[in-house]
Amino acid sequence: MAIDTLKIVVCDGGMSGGGTTDGADNMFGDNEKQNGKNSTLYKALNYNQTVKDKISQAVSPTVYFAMQGCVNLAKQTAKQFINYYVSDIGRSSGDSNYQSIVNRRIEVATDVASVFGGALSGASSGAMLGPIGAAAGAIIGAVSSGINLGFKYAERNREFQHEMFKEKTSQAYQLARANYSALTGRVR
Repeated sequence: MAIDTLKIVVCDGGMSGGGTTDGADNMFGDNEKQNGKNSTLYKALNYNQTVKDKISQAVSPTVYFAMQGCVNLAKQTAKQFINYYVSDIGRSSGDSNYQSIVNRRIEVATDVASVFGGALSGASSGAMLGPIGAAAGAIIGAVSSGINLGFKYAERNREFQHEMFKEKTSQAYQLARANYSALTGRVR
């Protein structure tokens, strides 16, 4: 039985910034060094992580944890504050239909933002591979978000169609029980 040498090459997508250390051929070549975490495109698309990294290097872990908790608390408070006052528009104006219109406009804005968020997330993921990767990632992210929205609205349409079927069936049943016809004179 012969024992062959086994060579394992680990590709982490350039996250560590390193390559192979045993002299093996580097699959990424020089692009990994040029388009890694130090590239301007990567820093621009991943600004949130870049800022977090800079802050975590500048302060102690305890202060960083406290700052992160304060930021999360402020974001949660702002969202709840906005939600509380927006959800009271219908009651304060006395128009529940107006409240549903406001809620629908907020939902549309959120859906549009989710498509842009998906594109930005995909672009930041693909930025490690340069401008072409960022563009491909943005397209894939936007399409993925669009597919999710498509299924959301398809499900909503299915529920609406089912409700309409139930209402029409109920109406036909009630009319049949009431013996509604032109001969009985029970027109209401």
